[in-house]
Amino acid sequence: MKYVSTRTPGKEFEFSEVLMGAYAPDGGLFVPSKVPRFKSDDLLKLEWLPFHELARHVIEPFLGDYIPQNELSRILEETFDRFKSNAVAPLYQTATNEWVLELFHGPAGVYQDFGLQLMSRLVEYSLLKSGKKALVVGCTGGDTGVAAIKAFNGMEGVTVIVLHPSRGITDEHRRRLLGAAEENVVNILVEGDYADCHQLCEKFHRGINETGQQLISFNSVNWVRVLAHLSFYFYSSLQLGAPKREVAFSVPTGNFGALYAGYIAREMGLPIRQLIVATNTNAGLHDFLQSNLYRCNEIRITNTPCMNVSLASNFERLQWSILNRCSDKVARNMELLETDGQIQLEQDEWLEARKLFDSLAVEDAEAFSCIHEVFVKSGYLISPNTAIGLRAARINRRSLLTPMICLATTHPSSSASVLAEADVQSPISVVSAHPFSNDECISISNDVGILTELIKTISQDTKSRSL
Repeated sequence: MKYVSTRTPGKEFEFSEVLMGAYAPDGGLFVPSKVPRFKSDDLLKLEWLPFHELARHVIEPFLGDYIPQNELSRILEETFDRFKSNAVAPLYQTATNEWVLELFHGPAGVYQDFGLQLMSRLVEYSLLKSGKKALVVGCTGGDTGVAAIKAFNGMEGVTVIVLHPSRGITDEHRRRLLGAAEENVVNILVEGDYADCHQLCEKFHRGINETGQQLISFNSVNWVRVLAHLSFYFYSSLQLGAPKREVAFSVPTGNFGALYAGYIAREMGLPIRQLIVATNTNAGLHDFLQSNLYRCNEIRITNTPCMNVSLASNFERLQWSILNRCSDKVARNMELLETDGQIQLEQDEWLEARKLFDSLAVEDAEAFSCIHEVFVKSGYLISPNTAIGLRAARINRRSLLTPMICLATTHPSSSASVLAEADVQSPISVVSAHPFSNDECISISNDVGILTELIKTISQDTKSRSL
């Protein structure tokens, strides 16, 4: 299996280069040069496999000769042994032909555990072979950073650098983030909102690496984050009758990583009839699907801060796929987006996206109403993120005969302090976390030069947090 960039045709890359980095040399994103396809008979053979073995069959074709099969099996078994549910990603039925797929049983209680637990083990495997050190750098609205810390904490030869914004992140999310810090973790507070933080991180990764170490992104621009999500698409689809039966998915999203994984799963042969893009009121993806206008918008503060995204990182990968893999077109579009702040696709290209994707932007009040309705009817508690996906599914599903699978991306306890707004008698108590202050992290302005110099300093002493 070879990889290419979304922006330059021709040049191929190995999986090891994709894993141990972030962006392609031209600033684009890595994508597989071809997508392996399963026939119906192949899918039927996966139906009763343990989760980690199913994951191996789905993921292995994308790795080429990077790792022996027995080593990959061991890594995947270790990855999913850390999940609290024996099913790893259990399904809970909430209505007729409607299921919630619980993706929050990993160490951090968020769906990002799938990608980051796998990534950390593959990175460790690479570093043991090479003897090198790595800086794992990314940005977060709360959840992704905690999952990255849980995945890489204490790992020899790895320093985790987590950027988070000063505005738009809840106290609850910030306490979880700072409370998870280990000796090899550096938390950096960036002046601004998540969009500012994301752009700063993007500029840093696209710059020249002067640290002398492997520079890896823990965000979903790293292909492994997308790749790991394939496992739960295949698992849940097979549980509900695939390949003999079509399925649909509703996905609460910010950066479109889990949704792009759904698109790839469909390309691999899963009979996915519909994918629903569920956003909060930061509705860039929803606006694009409704009007064919994709643009940078000011971030609105919501009760789902990890979804407060203006421009979704993985939208570039989707463009590449629906533009018939025309890297030149993608490169022009991304340049326009950077200079003009907005782009439109050709009508036939936009309609190609509309064939599979539907969308809805959900207000906080609508999400809380959905939480209340589900809890009153079944006693089942969902988080605001999950409620956004469930609300979008109930509004936009194309067929009541097709099983609708709604991704539960966060555990309800991660939003315990705001669940009172849903008017439910929550069985989850708000745990009083230790007070935090800016002394627990480094504060910087939104300046890539300052960040670059800071990370160079960190790279010179990966054991010390006294900077």
